[in-house]
Amino acid sequence: MPALNRALQFTNTRNKAMKNILLSTAVATLLAACGGSGASDKITADDANIDLSKEKKGSVVIRTPNGKLHGYNQNASFYGLWVDDFNAKRELRYRGDKTENVPQSGKAVYEGKAVRWDTVTDGVYTKGTSIVNVDFGERTVRGELKFDGARRNITLNEGPLRGAEYRGTASVVGNDKGRYEGALYGENAQETAGQVVFPNDSSLNTSFGGTRD
Repeated sequence: MPALNRALQFTNTRNKAMKNILLSTAVATLLAACGGSGASDKITADDANIDLSKEKKGSVVIRTPNGKLHGYNQNASFYGLWVDDFNAKRELRYRGDKTENVPQSGKAVYEGKAVRWDTVTDGVYTKGTSIVNVDFGERTVRGELKFDGARRNITLNEGPLRGAEYRGTASVVGNDKGRYEGALYGENAQETAGQVVFPNDSSLNTSFGGTRD
């Protein structure tokens, strides 16, 4: 994993498939006191031991020891944003039961949501939408994250699928410096979750995910 996206192993009690779950974090810390934004490689993992199988599915806000998780809890994965109690630190999150036997042929379209800290409203934004296209035969992934109002849509350019994991470059109008990563989760790769990070503009940092038919 890149330095910006550390993975932490933790134990989940859902079933044997939940034994090894990756918690991937892209830290986008807003320096509120300075009125600016920046990135930190310090990971606050106080939600690492939360058993998401015990939480409701769909849109969730989950209390952690020092903040809250905002996002979407799918059957085999989670994606969203952790915010500390002082709204000073914001970190992208995604994790789940990674698919062991990824299909070797066919295609799938994953539709879901996109979550970020919104500089327009100065709060958590959960109304973005995501479409991720996977070609299992060609082992490629591409997609798009869409937002309303003046927010710029994010293009996930075609990138390689290796095993259950994928990564690639991302762009918006006027900025092509983004990088995305993610994985396929659950039986038969029924779900996906990931994150996109723009090192030169943390306001664009977003987590995303979805399910296939």
